[in-house]
Amino acid sequence: MKRMWRAVKCVLIVIAAMYLFLCVSLRVTEREAGEFAGDCMLYYAVNCDGMKGLGHSILLLVDAEGGGLVLSFNGMQRTLEQALAGKAGVGKMSVGRMSKEETELFLKTGNLNLDEDQLQDNYDVAIYRRITAEEYDAIWDAAAVYIKTGEEYGEWYSRYMQADSPESREAYQREMERMGEDDSLPLYQIYTHNCDHAARLLTAAIDSDMRGYNQSLHPITPNGNLKAFAARNKRWGAVRLGEMTLPEKILEFFVIF
Repeated sequence: MKRMWRAVKCVLIVIAAMYLFLCVSLRVTEREAGEFAGDCMLYYAVNCDGMKGLGHSILLLVDAEGGGLVLSFNGMQRTLEQALAGKAGVGKMSVGRMSKEETELFLKTGNLNLDEDQLQDNYDVAIYRRITAEEYDAIWDAAAVYIKTGEEYGEWYSRYMQADSPESREAYQREMERMGEDDSLPLYQIYTHNCDHAARLLTAAIDSDMRGYNQSLHPITPNGNLKAFAARNKRWGAVRLGEMTLPEKILEFFVIF
């Protein structure tokens, strides 16, 4: 029995050592971006302790004048419990714009303080590259279907809340449920199409490395994906956004799955 217990402890120690090695090897260190064409910038950023510790990803597009455009995809139709149970539903692509000064402040502090829904939080780390104005437009065009779907659902929800009869409310509710089951729409599903999937799919509209990454086996969390992609694609630059709290540092270091 003692011999078996020693063997189990040895196995656990080896597993822990391997996991720690992976955490160290995937740790994001600040670096300059490689050679990319363009006068605009693309940042793929993660809030390590967002979404109850699961992490949250956004894209920041910076135009040639330095103004920022933030894209953040969130679940809208389902409760957190329903989402965790795997229920798909309509999501909302929140869009926020920042001046040059606000964009520079965000990149220094990580603090996002926009009036738009779901755009108030602190972000911890980002990877980035230069993009052309045409690539900027291509990402924005790819986001259009997300924005349109969320707006359409919002219109049905507004009608549902203002309905003057039970029959009307039922009809509007059926329409909202129909949208939540329409696979032709970019539905939010926490395990297969969440904030991070959306950020990476939009990035893949202009980046061949991201297209290849999306087709490969990769982690499931925003933090894990940012680190894994950064480790495989050294041409992307990396930057830390402000000071991180101890819980954020722990999550950023240990979450690799």
